[in-house]
Amino acid sequence: MKLAEELKKLNIIKKGKVIGKSGKVLDFYVDMKKALGSPRVFNLICQEMCQVIDKRVTCVAGSGLGGLPLATAVSLRIGLPLVLVRDEVKKHGLQKKINGYIPTKKDRVVIIDDVFTTGTCISNTAQILAITKAQIIGGCVVVNRGDSEKFRIKIHSLLDADRLI
Repeated sequence: MKLAEELKKLNIIKKGKVIGKSGKVLDFYVDMKKALGSPRVFNLICQEMCQVIDKRVTCVAGSGLGGLPLATAVSLRIGLPLVLVRDEVKKHGLQKKINGYIPTKKDRVVIIDDVFTTGTCISNTAQILAITKAQIIGGCVVVNRGDSEKFRIKIHSLLDADRLI
């Protein structure tokens, strides 16, 4: 697969102990921000993501440093409204957790992130979106390094981390 080759060239796997967003100690880090910084690879990721997004989806949500640029690019490419979800409310501005398009109970949302490990970011985003009553159709990530089969939200990943190690 071309995407795996391109990510390997960028050397996005960093071996060694690191603490993940969940607080869990991990044996390696997936530095997807390097891929997002490469226009060619970022474009390839977006092309592949757009091909796997469920056709029933009515809006795209992203959160976190990795999820927001991906969700923005996917939203632009497939022409669906963009939901921007903050982890924490800022102390300035309108102090909202949900910005951009605000989904309604009629919407079907895909949550986009860069890496799935334990699902913390996607879970947090889904929890924040719960107030809108929108249906979460699933999640879409570039790299899956965890056990998404047991996760409560169906996760589609472009690659498993073992293809990059």
